[in-house]
Amino acid sequence: MTGVVLREFGVTGRLGVVNPTPERLQRAEKVARKGRPWRGRDDIWFSPEPLRGKVVFLFPGLEADFAPRVEDLVDDPLDLGTDTLGRHAAAVLTANRVVDEALRRTGIRPDAVAGHSVGEWSAMVSGGLFDAAELQELLWRTDLDALRVPGVEFAVLGCPLDKVELPWPNVVVSHENSANQTVVCGPADEIAELAEHYRRKAVICQVLPFRSGFHTPMLEPYLEQFPIPKLPLHPARIPVWSATTARPFPSDEPAVRDLCRRHLLEPVRFATLLRTLHDDGFRTFVQAGPGTLSSLVSDTLRDRDHLAVAANSPHRSGIEQLRRVATALWVEGGDPDFSALDPAPAPRGALAEFRAVLAEAEAAVAAVLAAQHKIEVSTAAMPHLLDHCFAHQRPGWPDESDLRPVMPATTMIAHLVEAAGRAAPGRVVTDLRDVRFHRWLVAAPGHRVTLSAQDGRAKLGDYADATVTAAHRHPPAPRPWDLPHDERDPVLPAHRLYDERWLFHGPGYRGLTRTVAIGERSIRGRITVPGAPGALLDNVGQLLGHWLVELHPERWIAFPKSIDHLRWHAPEPPIGSTVDCTIRITEVTEDTVRADAQVIRDGEVVIAITGWTDHRFDGGADGGAVHRFPETSTLSRPTADGWWLAVDRWSLASREFYLHKYCGAAERAEYDRCPPTQRRDWLATRVAVKDAVRGALWRDGAPPLFPAEVRVRQHGDRFTAEGLHGLALPPLEVTVLRSTAAAVAWNACAKVVQQQGRDIA
Repeated sequence: MTGVVLREFGVTGRLGVVNPTPERLQRAEKVARKGRPWRGRDDIWFSPEPLRGKVVFLFPGLEADFAPRVEDLVDDPLDLGTDTLGRHAAAVLTANRVVDEALRRTGIRPDAVAGHSVGEWSAMVSGGLFDAAELQELLWRTDLDALRVPGVEFAVLGCPLDKVELPWPNVVVSHENSANQTVVCGPADEIAELAEHYRRKAVICQVLPFRSGFHTPMLEPYLEQFPIPKLPLHPARIPVWSATTARPFPSDEPAVRDLCRRHLLEPVRFATLLRTLHDDGFRTFVQAGPGTLSSLVSDTLRDRDHLAVAANSPHRSGIEQLRRVATALWVEGGDPDFSALDPAPAPRGALAEFRAVLAEAEAAVAAVLAAQHKIEVSTAAMPHLLDHCFAHQRPGWPDESDLRPVMPATTMIAHLVEAAGRAAPGRVVTDLRDVRFHRWLVAAPGHRVTLSAQDGRAKLGDYADATVTAAHRHPPAPRPWDLPHDERDPVLPAHRLYDERWLFHGPGYRGLTRTVAIGERSIRGRITVPGAPGALLDNVGQLLGHWLVELHPERWIAFPKSIDHLRWHAPEPPIGSTVDCTIRITEVTEDTVRADAQVIRDGEVVIAITGWTDHRFDGGADGGAVHRFPETSTLSRPTADGWWLAVDRWSLASREFYLHKYCGAAERAEYDRCPPTQRRDWLATRVAVKDAVRGALWRDGAPPLFPAEVRVRQHGDRFTAEGLHGLALPPLEVTVLRSTAAAVAWNACAKVVQQQGRDIA
């Protein structure tokens, strides 16, 4: 399918037709001869005089019908699940980002951006205020479902704001959507009365499925748990307009953070925002994501000259809808790049002027294909990943997925460098900037992942990406840093980090041969370069882990989340060579640790690292013990009367971490099938039951027992336990008590009450 643009019908102006047919072209001619604007009906656009105003991208928020069509705009499948509030929000932001990037690749760029509800976070990413990876990672770690105001509901009214009557004391306006649509929020019983009241007045009223309480003062008591206003801020690249103030965001950081907070507590004034944007000269409103936002634009600005167009539609593919957007903007005087949408040769006739552009596009596509390929991520193709398994299991354990082999972040870096080097023949990769690790790349079961490098950006699927610089030679090396003044000998020698499982790495990644000295904000060590891809940098991370073990033993488990800058000043040292490494700690918070580092060989800096950031996991001493020795450690604690108490105060990331420590493949599948609101209870209960069973067996002299060796089954209110993969257990029945201790904790107590037909409680 190729778009056709026709220009001459004996009238002035521009006419665009998508998917031309003889019937459609005949109608287009009639449209043009009438000389009046025609915007999109029957895939025809006509404008006798271009709008010539500014362009704004509008990002949708949560909508009941979420049907993104972005599969043909990305290389790899996306996680667009909506089964929880948090996943729905993350899916909306992901789809918005994909459409935003696709629009820009088509040469359609905004003069400003704005968003509706959570779509305002997309606008902040698009405008540069938020980093996309940092926002995505924060949502991954945040349990948004725990932040909902209980007992409240939203209702949408088919009337303007000034026609809304609210005699119910606790119901407030949450969204001024358009000239004829307003949303209110309040307690469920009052919303039910309100719905009945408006229906009697023949006003459309529909109760919505969302129950968050966002954009109302009712969210205030929960705001301390809400991390969005605390995200790192960056200078805006283009103006970002707020739907709270209907004005551009301020420039100073405290005011921006205050506005982020107000955005959660005050109504969304979207209709006012649209009118203000039009007053400021904006004429083209592009909906940059899936949803119905463009209909709110048309409803609000129906008496003003404007173009509202959606860049994503549930009725056609992503490319097909982008082709319509490009046509609509060209008709209004824009200059989109059609070749980015259809590299096929143009048909005869009116598109002759595009032939040269299409030829360039074909060449560009060929270059892209040359810079892309799939890699097999599995332990068969990459046996070194068996030396990087997150979960210890009994020797000979038959299910590889229970070991959780994961590609190290630094091995991802090695693949990014490989792709960048292949795309720049004759040059060497000297710098990686803004390295972001988005999610775990697990190797069991195996799968294929796209590795690509183009336009200075290298990507490993949607797992990691970085900006790349290649040059004909390495840059000059800086001087090695002076030695810190407060160094002392480490308590733990390097070999004990491996022997005592502080580090879980196998031989392919073991290279830390000596920790030389440690200080309050520094550590130095010696590394013998191991053989696995990326292992040298992984050992830099291991040395940083040693510093956490000795200086912050209460919260020492950490994994890389990003690196600001990596610079190679010489070829990477060969396998088996010895290098020195110095690390300077630049920041430590509850959740992260940041550091700079130098890798030095023969007195010369080989690699300089800035802004290496690790995410720290919670769980305390018990979590650390289970991480190291799951076969003899427990997350639960025994009480004096024989119960085992598990208290879930874990973040989502930590909950996933412990899920794989405690549960085998069949139980993890059961966890995935659980409704999201029941998963905390499900996991805390399994942890308590498994610890109670293991505690009872150990009391009778049983040997070490891994949690995944015990399979828990639930029969109504009863729980039983059985052994897996050859482990024989006596019939055990377990009693469980559960409760919510607070909004952030879930308690589960378990006690073995019957064994082999005898009561033991």
